[in-house]
Amino acid sequence: MTDMWMMRFVLFLVLTVLPVPLRAESSRVSSLLIEAETGRVLFSENATEKRYPASLTKMMTLYLVFDALEKGEIQMDQLLTVSKKAASMPRSRMGLKENTTISIENVVFAMISRSANDAAVVIAEGLAGSEALFADKMTRVARELGMKNTRFKNASGLHNKDQVTTAQDMAILSMALIQHFPEYYKLFSVRGFRYGKRYYGNHNLVARFYKGGDGLKTGYVDASGYHVVGSAVRDGKRLIGVVMGRNSVRERDRHIFKLLDSGFAALKNKASTIDTLTNAPFFTPMKEEKTGASEAEYREMKIAAQKLSENLDRISSIEQSLQTEQNTNVVKHAIIDWGKKK
Repeated sequence: MTDMWMMRFVLFLVLTVLPVPLRAESSRVSSLLIEAETGRVLFSENATEKRYPASLTKMMTLYLVFDALEKGEIQMDQLLTVSKKAASMPRSRMGLKENTTISIENVVFAMISRSANDAAVVIAEGLAGSEALFADKMTRVARELGMKNTRFKNASGLHNKDQVTTAQDMAILSMALIQHFPEYYKLFSVRGFRYGKRYYGNHNLVARFYKGGDGLKTGYVDASGYHVVGSAVRDGKRLIGVVMGRNSVRERDRHIFKLLDSGFAALKNKASTIDTLTNAPFFTPMKEEKTGASEAEYREMKIAAQKLSENLDRISSIEQSLQTEQNTNVVKHAIIDWGKKK
């Protein structure tokens, strides 16, 4: 009887307990592609299911910073003091030291290019007195914008089980940044910035390498996987893509590039975009190549990208970045007021 009970127990584990991580792994994947001018959904995969936002959270942090700048409540050259909490934040970080100061301008660039957690805490405490109060405001503003399934608990995106969002809500936030702060939105296209003796390249390859790409943000924590929100303009048409929950940087970037490529191709051919994207071979499960040749090729690509990064525009100020546009056809007019959509 004991052996029979043990066999049943092992079978129970195999059939129920062990598959759970696999289901959790697959369920964290989301994708969304929208045509910005019309708000038309071109592709959607689990777009309304809740996910941990990781550093996509900083998009809302930056939204509040841009709002305060536009209202004249703060200035770019204003200095903020680094608290003990900010200085103790884990990476990705700038390595800011307690009781030193940093300008709001450098905080903005640190969040966009470096995705710096310490910079996010500095601005949250500087604007609201504490990160908790700032996060409360982030959630209130999210509701005002129509982000019904988003709740923020911090300014950086470090994992918190109660901090959630959706691919749809991230698209709404992207539209709000583009529409409400067109001048400041340009900063997302910065290829990097210099702080002290170091140069930090933008983590978002859509902004740095994709044709017509001009933002927005990447994110990662163990619980969420790898995220990216990217926007690009070609032939006067803007697309916004959201990719969440991928297993690696490589997989995430391949998905967002292909998502945007497929969308622009469908628009150009005037095809039924949803059918075109859904039936595209790309959207079958992707497998990482294991051959020595592909790994070698990937290493070469990384080295080439790093060298290119080192030789890119060494932008070190807001003024320089505002003068830098990767595409002369960037749409600058307001597109959709997502805040009024139901």
